Amino acid sequence: MVSVTKQTLVQSLPEDLIVELTSRLVAIPTPNPPGQEKTCADFIVDNLQQWGVEVEQVLDPDPNRPQVVAWQRGSGGGPTVIINAHMDTVGEGRREDWRFPPFQVTRQGSRLYGRGACDMKGSLAINMAIMKTLREANITVPGTLMFQAVMGEEMDEPGTRTLLQKGYTGDYAIVLEPTDLRIGPASRGVGWYKITLTGPAVHCGLAAPDAPDVMAHFATIAAALTQYHRRISTQTHPLSPSPSCRITDVQAGEAHNSTVGRCEFIIDRRMLPGETPEQVAAELQEILAPHSHPDIETHLAFIEWNEPVETPLDSPLIDALKHNIKTIGSREPEIWGPPYGSDVRNFIYDAGIPTVNFGAGDYRVCHQPNEFVEVDDLMTCARIVLGTVIDLLQSSSA
Repeated sequence: MVSVTKQTLVQSLPEDLIVELTSRLVAIPTPNPPGQEKTCADFIVDNLQQWGVEVEQVLDPDPNRPQVVAWQRGSGGGPTVIINAHMDTVGEGRREDWRFPPFQVTRQGSRLYGRGACDMKGSLAINMAIMKTLREANITVPGTLMFQAVMGEEMDEPGTRTLLQKGYTGDYAIVLEPTDLRIGPASRGVGWYKITLTGPAVHCGLAAPDAPDVMAHFATIAAALTQYHRRISTQTHPLSPSPSCRITDVQAGEAHNSTVGRCEFIIDRRMLPGETPEQVAAELQEILAPHSHPDIETHLAFIEWNEPVETPLDSPLIDALKHNIKTIGSREPEIWGPPYGSDVRNFIYDAGIPTVNFGAGDYRVCHQPNEFVEVDDLMTCARIVLGTVIDLLQSSSA
């Protein structure tokens, strides 16, 4: 049993520590590319060790970009609960668009401004403070808490996936991506496909009026894909935003006075849980088929995908979060479909671990100049997550 009350532990989370840790973590630049998470990982390890927390660095998948795993061990017989946050951020962008130094926290009222304050240096600070609080309380519960600070999430690198493959797994996981304190139990997938159009390239002055035109063919296909996007965007899912289909990277042409002989473009297809890359490829082939041209070759290639995933709404993890959002956060729980991808997919798809996104901050300020997070939201999130963790650690194994 817990030697001190859950309420006492939750209220003991120190705001000054979480603000200080967020500030110091933001001051360690980790823009990805290239990542450079080592200094950040060292900072996390050094602090956890000073607090007496069991911790280690994991040098896979890249020894120059170590990951951190820490534990508060239980007495046995209970579940392992994982709290996860990534150390890398996006780059600062254009410095002139910032009102504040990007790699130095500036506090304005309740807001902490700085690159990564919301995504996810504040979440790392919360997780560190939770580990410190539980260590100092010396609680006795059946379950074990594991904290993962991972590399490479912003560039879809295998940080979390590698930890799971190496056996750093559990029964439940909370990824503290910014959700504005809403529960995100699902994640859209995404499939990337390349379409290549190849035809004759001739000098523009010599091209016949009815000569095959690769770019005109591209325009026809683009219009068909736009109609496809509009059609699928009407589909709904209770836990996820609608699917989409967008043309992204377009590469065409070699000379300003020659018709295009080759055009390549990428399709970004956001996918609902239950959709597969094979299914989407078949749909794309159906769109391309009516627009075949005898003199222009059209080739569709699958590149890669991130899996759409979802955690059942009756999971004990979601029940525990809902309870603590009500009792600690003093608000009604809200189920929300994040429009972004995250390492939730690795936990669910690769390891079969019920997982949700749940964190402080508005995702719309992430990746933007003057990114910020509210201190009040950080503290509410920290208390809800700690309360949820304590409830799960006291339960029987999943």
